[in-house]
Amino acid sequence: MRKGYTDDASIIAEILAEADVLWLALTDADGPYCVPVNFAANGNTIYIHTGKYGRKATALATGAPVAFSAAVDVRMRAGGDTACDQGYLFRSIMGQGIPRQLDHAEKHIGLDQLATKYMKTRLPYQKSVLSATIVYAIAIETISARIKE
Repeated sequence: MRKGYTDDASIIAEILAEADVLWLALTDADGPYCVPVNFAANGNTIYIHTGKYGRKATALATGAPVAFSAAVDVRMRAGGDTACDQGYLFRSIMGQGIPRQLDHAEKHIGLDQLATKYMKTRLPYQKSVLSATIVYAIAIETISARIKE
């Protein structure tokens, strides 16, 4: 791999655990686009949720491959006296995967992963919200990290 890139699973897991937002790249009839989502990662799976309607829900329902990225510790690196001496430092991941809609029994697994990531605990779910929520498990096919520190 090129300098600064790695496929080390422990580094990737650390970045995924620390990242608050995943940028999910999808494609639909109008073309490619990217949307920020809450997410949780467990092993080779990324969990996300969405409503039943809208552009993201429609694109995910096709099961077409998606791409994703996330970054942590993003900060400016002040360099010398020229524009080319400036830059950014960060730790990031990027990858691709296949989304699969979870059935009713599996939905709680994904939602529990999300709740644990963001709230550090599992909470009860409102039935009205559960019925309006779709949860996807994205099976990671490729993933790598880039570290620029």
